[in-house]
Amino acid sequence: MYGILIDDDAIFNYVHEKTIRNLCPNCTIKTYLSSKQALAFVFEKLQEEVNTQAYIFLDINMPELTGFEFLDEVIAVMPDFLNQHKVYILTSSLNDKDKQKAETYLGLKGYLEKPLDKEQLLQIFE
Repeated sequence: MYGILIDDDAIFNYVHEKTIRNLCPNCTIKTYLSSKQALAFVFEKLQEEVNTQAYIFLDINMPELTGFEFLDEVIAVMPDFLNQHKVYILTSSLNDKDKQKAETYLGLKGYLEKPLDKEQLLQIFE
């Protein structure tokens, strides 16, 4: 199983990685400050490894590609992506428009506010 953190904030990535690693020491965790690098990983690895489950925590407001642009690019190539993997928006945005837009992505598992905590992760990993 992969845990993939996509956020241009290194501190949040570090904290979230530690939290996930405490609950899932054997998980493969990938962190990306660049949404384009994360996109390359998804296309290289997850497209090939169809039996691999990924938990993806995706920030909305990032340079290069926003979280929504990232999802649009992935879905264009891998239409079943949101059904094959557990994708969560993880953001500090309190903007209702962002939340409404997230709801248009069928298969998206949730819209979470930063920071992730142990209780949220326990529910997600059940």
